[in-house]
Amino acid sequence: MTDLVVEVGIKLKKDLACYENILKKAGAINTYNCETIDLYYTDKNLDGMSEKQMKDACVRYRMSRGISGEDFNGDENWKCYFQNYQIFDHNHCDEFPLDHSHLGEYEEKFSESKFGKIFATSKMDYQYRIGDMKSRIQLQDIKDVGLLLYYDNPDYYGQELEEQRKNLIAELRLYGFEEIDDNTLGLDKLRTLYYKKECYSKNQNA
Repeated sequence: MTDLVVEVGIKLKKDLACYENILKKAGAINTYNCETIDLYYTDKNLDGMSEKQMKDACVRYRMSRGISGEDFNGDENWKCYFQNYQIFDHNHCDEFPLDHSHLGEYEEKFSESKFGKIFATSKMDYQYRIGDMKSRIQLQDIKDVGLLLYYDNPDYYGQELEEQRKNLIAELRLYGFEEIDDNTLGLDKLRTLYYKKECYSKNQNA
């Protein structure tokens, strides 16, 4: 048994409408759609790190706004907050809201502490639920990366990593994603942006 969680992040070959149709045929409900901009800051050398190690080494500033979906509450205002901030300042909580106008003063603090902006990403995120699934199938259209499908399932947590991965892929194939099989590797977004070439692995959460 393992405490690690497998998340697949598969780069898809066709356009968004094709996969929306596949999900609709599988009985999926579009629960939430949002636009997100992420800025990543770090004081570390990311060479040789895995996808998760890179993510954990960065403070992430997120700007996000809901657009539509069954769970959308109608508030289209941008929400801005830091995540993983405690690696920069242990006196602050991991995640806290702030106004976008304050970002400049935080960037000055980062600069003084040798934290630089290493990534800037933007994406449209479309989330779907099928039946009583505990997580969501996410279709993310990421600028300069492409259209990716992200999925994990709490029902598989605790299983060995390869077993989790095979179960996720089998489930996605059941829903109609026939282009995905056990030989399909996931795309590591941050590693791809860092090395400026597509980087793949079996687990986008490792």
